[in-house]
Amino acid sequence: MKGLMKFVLAMAMVLMMSGGAMAQSSFYPQGSALMSNLIIYYASPVSWTLPYITLTNITDSNVRCKVNIYDSEGSSITHLSRVVKGGANWVQIALGTSDFDIPAHSSRMFYLTTNSVFHTIGYAEIEWQSDDPKARKALIGGVMQHRCDGSSYTNTTDLINNGQPF
Repeated sequence: MKGLMKFVLAMAMVLMMSGGAMAQSSFYPQGSALMSNLIIYYASPVSWTLPYITLTNITDSNVRCKVNIYDSEGSSITHLSRVVKGGANWVQIALGTSDFDIPAHSSRMFYLTTNSVFHTIGYAEIEWQSDDPKARKALIGGVMQHRCDGSSYTNTTDLINNGQPF
């Protein structure tokens, strides 16, 4: 009987400890979108092309976002990212991570930055999870390819999901 009691207590402890580990990965996307045709090019401070992804939460609830950018070989280059919000100056929200929150009816800009020579093409995977478990569409967004060539700047913009909420 004592052996059975020890076994039951040991199993209860294992279950309690593993439950905490499982609780840490609780991001379950409710929606997602892919954005292709990203050009990431940095030759010098006056010669570069970088993607800027703008996302807007169109709901009444907070939305948790994950944005991963993959290079031409399928490797994540999200460690080069920054997330900012507007204001008198850009206010940094996150650096080098794919995860960030967008409060209700707010916008954030996710972009890549580097000071090292870097050339690739790739795509972005955008996922979201709302504080409202019934939400089905929460974001709208676009991607601006911002280019500097000497002293001139140009931009091109593409809408994510053809401008439709996702």
